[in-house]
Amino acid sequence: MSSGLFSIARSALLTHQVALQTISQNVANAETPGYSRQEAVLVPNTPHRMPNGVMGTGVKVATVIRKRDVLLDESFRSSNAMSGDASMRRDLLGRVEAVFGEPSDAGMTNALDLFWNAWSDLSAQPSSLAARAVVQQRGRQLSQLFNDYDTQLTTLRAGNLERLDSTVSRINALASQIAELNVQVVASESDGKTANDLRDMRDLKLDELSKIAGTRVINQPDGSVSVLIGNSTLVGGDSAVPLSIQMETPNPLPTTPLTDVPVRLRLGDSPDRLAPIGGQLSALVDVLNTEIPAYRGRLDAMASQLVQAVNTKHTGGFVFNGNTVPGAAAGNFFAPGSTTNPVRAATIGLHSTVAADPSAIAASGNANAPTDNSVSQGLAGLRSATNTVTWTAPNGATETGSFLEFFRGLVTRLGIQTSTATDNASVADNLVEQADKRRQSVSGVSTDEELVNMLRVQQSYQAATKLITAADEMLQSLLSLI
Repeated sequence: MSSGLFSIARSALLTHQVALQTISQNVANAETPGYSRQEAVLVPNTPHRMPNGVMGTGVKVATVIRKRDVLLDESFRSSNAMSGDASMRRDLLGRVEAVFGEPSDAGMTNALDLFWNAWSDLSAQPSSLAARAVVQQRGRQLSQLFNDYDTQLTTLRAGNLERLDSTVSRINALASQIAELNVQVVASESDGKTANDLRDMRDLKLDELSKIAGTRVINQPDGSVSVLIGNSTLVGGDSAVPLSIQMETPNPLPTTPLTDVPVRLRLGDSPDRLAPIGGQLSALVDVLNTEIPAYRGRLDAMASQLVQAVNTKHTGGFVFNGNTVPGAAAGNFFAPGSTTNPVRAATIGLHSTVAADPSAIAASGNANAPTDNSVSQGLAGLRSATNTVTWTAPNGATETGSFLEFFRGLVTRLGIQTSTATDNASVADNLVEQADKRRQSVSGVSTDEELVNMLRVQQSYQAATKLITAADEMLQSLLSLI
């Protein structure tokens, strides 16, 4: 009897020592990112069958489990992908919005006003060289602003391409690390025990990957995980498939320069575009392939049709050498471009003749009337002319308006998109926070709760020591009778 008591007490001491070690591990890692609370699962030892019945043999630790809920993980990672997409979209659209910087005295709205005002002033003084010099200067400033916008969009695109490249590199690095952890987890769990710390490390990387690429995780029976990006497998067992970026250069090449060559993502050797994608990756590709080309396209349409409208009216005028009549036919005000190099925001500029000599600017529409102002009036009237700019989106939708209306529409649309992305990011961040709180309620460490558990286990440990004392006293009493 006493030997059985000693055995039971010994198992209790050893078991509750493991339980205390587990609690200590939880307390020590209460602030460790990605750590999941652990719990020692206690079960009775295998009982012995005796003539007078089945007798217990004590207690043991069956396993140390990790408190984790797969469904809560899925909910968190889904919200995390939404947050990554919305936050990245907000940041990128905010940078596009900063390119235009409206409202501003140095923006396009003011530059257009000054340009039309200069033509109005010239119509009031059709013989004034000074007024022509102002028109020349305002035309140059307007052209330069178009050029600057295009340059900034190009710089922004280049920065986004670099960011996409680093994002893809990070995805590949995380995928390789997850595949390596798969190997370690499977090897560590071959004896039936759970590799808690390795699983925590892997889940931390899966969380990061979900924000970047909107991945989905499938748990496998052997303890490994498969990671899907889009509809394709990024990680399967011990292998990770590399993600790469390719430029989708049109074939055949267009006759006009293609500034914004689309990008596509490929997984391994697959010839197909990776789709769908989520997280930060989705926002980066969308802004590169859709948003920046769309706003550049609107600027190009505006620049091209401004040049066409101004040149059409200007070439109908005449310039004079003093008061000598008849005057000479005026040439183009802006450089007209060519079939292979049409006018775009990047290329708009004054015609070389006008750039060199403001006297080449026409105000008169009558070869025999140097003081006529019909051309300058007509050009000033372009300020209020309707439907002077038309742009057709890739989906066939058409936007049209006066020069000022069209640009204001561009800025307004961009502002709405940025505001919507900001609101979506705020909502997504709240969803992530709520999902994380739900997950932490299961897997997070509460030091107060752990201290309560420690006191409970400590009492059990002390009770086991008293059991040993009682067994010893019984044994001593038995020996004294011999």
